Amino acid sequence: MNLRTLITSGIGTFALLSMATTSAVSAAPTYIDATNDVAINGESFFGASNIRDELTRLARRDSVIAPTATFRQIAVSGALIAQIQGYYKNATPKPKFVISDGGGNDLMTACTAPITAECPAVKNTFNAVKVLFDSMATGGTKKVLWMRYPDPQGTSWAALKTNQDLFNPLVKSLCDTIKLPKCVWIDLRPVWAENYSSYTSDGIHPTNAGGTATAEAFWKVIVDSNFFDLSGTVVALTHAASVANSASTIRMTTSATGLHVRIADAGSHTVLVNDASGRELARRQGTGAAEYRFAEANKPGLYFVRVIVKDGSAKRETVRRVLINPRAD
Repeated sequence: MNLRTLITSGIGTFALLSMATTSAVSAAPTYIDATNDVAINGESFFGASNIRDELTRLARRDSVIAPTATFRQIAVSGALIAQIQGYYKNATPKPKFVISDGGGNDLMTACTAPITAECPAVKNTFNAVKVLFDSMATGGTKKVLWMRYPDPQGTSWAALKTNQDLFNPLVKSLCDTIKLPKCVWIDLRPVWAENYSSYTSDGIHPTNAGGTATAEAFWKVIVDSNFFDLSGTVVALTHAASVANSASTIRMTTSATGLHVRIADAGSHTVLVNDASGRELARRQGTGAAEYRFAEANKPGLYFVRVIVKDGSAKRETVRRVLINPRAD
């Protein structure tokens, strides 16, 4: 019986994971089912942008979904909250995890003075959001990632901004208090701050640059909150800004004698291997190109390899997931 060889290379990439699991590691999921477990719902902020594609790219990069998988999107441009609820109700199977927005189209009607949260546009939209959240609870959705829109830009969207400023605190309070689905909130205003001119061309919808920035902000929240409930696993972010122009190759293979890690970077490095619970099994330190064998990782299971490379003042840290599964020849 041999172990499948897992090879990765390049900055910020992760070890490829075997699709087949054994009973020894079945408690630690290899992938989230992008088509059945997740749905991106809402209106044109998602439906007419690159956000779904960028989230898919990030999830593939970090081995959260299969290399050819794509997140399911049910968002449709122009949708009102009631329609967004309908897209959810028609989704088969019901997603365990939902990434959603909503209310942008409902809130475009100007309120009459005095402008308060009792304005029909605001009140009715918030009530529709509560119905949507109740539908998700009934449908078995475990978590929803809900976003606060960036501030609308330009006088054409003045009424929308006024209404959003009244609407969003209500939704934030709901998000903070409901138990099912568990609501994870993200405010996109700080993400877009100082970049509105490049992140939107019409004042409300994201450009490709805005969609990419939004997806990356979503992904950080997803990772930091363990949104997908990756029991016994972690998803790592690569911190490579200071060495963005450097070439890096980290090669990993497995054999009957354990996990092999080859470093091809200049500078000093530390390699740590942890098991699925986070317990450190071994560490090695060195300088320049080197290869290490970790006999401590010679059994089927999930491991995390953390590589820290320092070259002068620059530092890069990479964490990779490796799932080792036995197979017969």
